[in-house]
Amino acid sequence: MPMPSGSPIPGFTPESFGAAGRDLLDAPITEEQRQRSERYLQDAYAEGRLSHEEFGRRIDKVLRARTRRELNAALEGFVKAGLASQVVGQFGAYPSVVVPREVRRSAGRWAGAAAHWSGAFTWIVGPAAVYALSKPHSYPHREAAKAFNTQIEIAIVSALVVGFSALLGLGWIPFAVWSALALVLIVVSGLNASDGKDSRNVLQRVLPIRVLDEK
Repeated sequence: MPMPSGSPIPGFTPESFGAAGRDLLDAPITEEQRQRSERYLQDAYAEGRLSHEEFGRRIDKVLRARTRRELNAALEGFVKAGLASQVVGQFGAYPSVVVPREVRRSAGRWAGAAAHWSGAFTWIVGPAAVYALSKPHSYPHREAAKAFNTQIEIAIVSALVVGFSALLGLGWIPFAVWSALALVLIVVSGLNASDGKDSRNVLQRVLPIRVLDEK
């Protein structure tokens, strides 16, 4: 028999145990099992161990899965399961195999958040540093690019606000209001990144400047 991806013993598959193994693999999964697998892939994506395309392909399989066999296929070649878990068809679907007891915020998420928050004090320097030090196409790499581009957008809007305020004789009040709004935008973007969300703030939608590639 061929060895499946992640199998520790050549020639082993759950089907090796005959009808009982096949029955376990064809058993329906619970929503809890599906959600655990989703969270595992989300954490792996945030840590940069999955590309955006690979994450999308695997999470689609998880969402479509109806049996343990189909759920296992979503993580095949990515999660290495032990012999006991393979025997009972648990490859990639249960907490003892793929999911910690509670979902923790990964270092990748905090790095992405730091890229956003550092922009409030360093302008583009902090986001650029995270971008340069993180793995290409990883979650912190993408969030650092967003943070960098957002700081460019904030600078452009700031210049416009100062220019129009001077032209209309409005003083520094409009700039002070805009600075407060920009700070809120930076804080919220960082919070979203710390939660692993792939989101865009209002300014990114209105003024889509892409100095750094966000993919």
